[in-house]
Amino acid sequence: MKATLRRLLFIAFLCANLVAAQTSAKQYECIQLRVVGVCIWIVCTPFGCDIDVTLKIGHFNPDVMVTVMNPQGVDRVEDPKRIDTFNRNHNNLIYQDALAVGHPLTGLIYCPSNTTAASPYFSAQLDSPSWRWGGLDALNPASWVPGLREIGRWPLNKWGNIYPRTGWTIQHAQPKAAAVVAHRVGDIITRDGQPHVYRSILGEPVFVEDNKLTWSPGSLIENSNEEGWWQPTSPKMEQCLVFGENDTLALRGWGGGRVSKTGDYVHALWRPYTCCEIDDGALVVIDFMPFPTPVITH
Repeated sequence: MKATLRRLLFIAFLCANLVAAQTSAKQYECIQLRVVGVCIWIVCTPFGCDIDVTLKIGHFNPDVMVTVMNPQGVDRVEDPKRIDTFNRNHNNLIYQDALAVGHPLTGLIYCPSNTTAASPYFSAQLDSPSWRWGGLDALNPASWVPGLREIGRWPLNKWGNIYPRTGWTIQHAQPKAAAVVAHRVGDIITRDGQPHVYRSILGEPVFVEDNKLTWSPGSLIENSNEEGWWQPTSPKMEQCLVFGENDTLALRGWGGGRVSKTGDYVHALWRPYTCCEIDDGALVVIDFMPFPTPVITH
C-alpha cells in the first residue's frame, strides 16, 4: 500500500510538471485526477489469505483533437447587431469539414487510453457522402423530431441538433456552429457500427494495458460531461466545458470573443477513465465516489 501511495505521489508530480511544461493550468483543470476507490487483490491458500490493495484512480484523458474547418472562411452574412464576430458577412446555413486525430498527450497521464497520438479517426473528406448529404442518419428520429438529441435545451436555448451528423448547421454564431460539428464527430467516433467512414474509439468496457486494469468511458452524450467534455484549443486555449451553455441573457453570447479569423476551430475531447494497477489474486473493487463529478448544462 505504501509503495502504491509513493507511486501515486510520483505520478501526480509528473503530471503536474507535464501539464505545466507542455500544456497549461487550463488543461490541468481538464484532468480531474483523483482517487475514486480501491482494488483489493486476494490470494488464499490452505495457510491463509494474502491481501494487497491498489488505488483506483480516475481522470480524464485527452483522447482526440477535432479540427473544424470552414471552406468559406468568414465570408458569410452576419446579423449587424451582433458583436461576437470579426466579419459580418455570412448566413445561418453553414457547411464545415472536420478532422479527428489522436491527441498528442493521449495515454500519458496515468490510465491508458483508447486512442493513439496522431492516429486518424475521422475525416470529412473520406466520409463525404454521409457528411454532406446525411445518408442513413436522415432516417434516425432525432433528425426530424424537434428537441431530440439537441445541444442546449430546446426550444429556448438551442445550439444545434446532433442528427443528422453532417457538416451542415443552422446557427448564426460561428463558434457555436463549430462546437456542434465537433460534437457530431465525437458522437460518431465514440460509437460502433455507425453509417459513416471512421475508426471507433469506443474500445472495450474493461481492458488491460501497462499492467493496469482500465475501465473505459462510454459513448459521448450531449449536455453532460458523464462520458466526455471539450476543451476549446483554437482560436484560444480554454478550460474544459460542456457545450450547450444557456447564454440567452448574455450580452455577447457564448460566441463572444471566440470567433476565429480564419474560420477554423480546434477542440480537444477529454474522456473519463478509471484504472488500478494489477496484482495477483481475485479482485474486489470498492468505489468511494462516482466519477466524473457531473457537469450539466441547463
